[in-house]
Amino acid sequence: MGKIKKERNLLDLIPEKLCDSTVDKEGRVIILAPRFKSKLGKKIFEPIVKNRHIKIHLDEAGSIVWNLIDGEKTVFEIANILKNKLGENVEPVYERTGKLIAIMKVNKFITLKEKSD
Repeated sequence: MGKIKKERNLLDLIPEKLCDSTVDKEGRVIILAPRFKSKLGKKIFEPIVKNRHIKIHLDEAGSIVWNLIDGEKTVFEIANILKNKLGENVEPVYERTGKLIAIMKVNKFITLKEKSD
């Protein structure tokens, strides 16, 4: 028999940042994602390109979520803080936060780890 996979709930996971970021004059976060991820790409192309990073501009909710990612808070805790800050404007908050976290994970801006009990 094969291994049985334990189903993980995204809301119980803890995100950790893999990219640097900066803040624009409106206070919104700009994620600085590396343009080249492979060693070969970095060696060949970084010296000739103008900018080594791709800039991803986040909206107000995305900026709040990014700033709350500290390697300790779960996605559930982040969503609750987001709801307290923005109220009904972010409903459905768990779905929106989950989708944003999933997009960040797919694009390798963050990684997700399990809570150690």
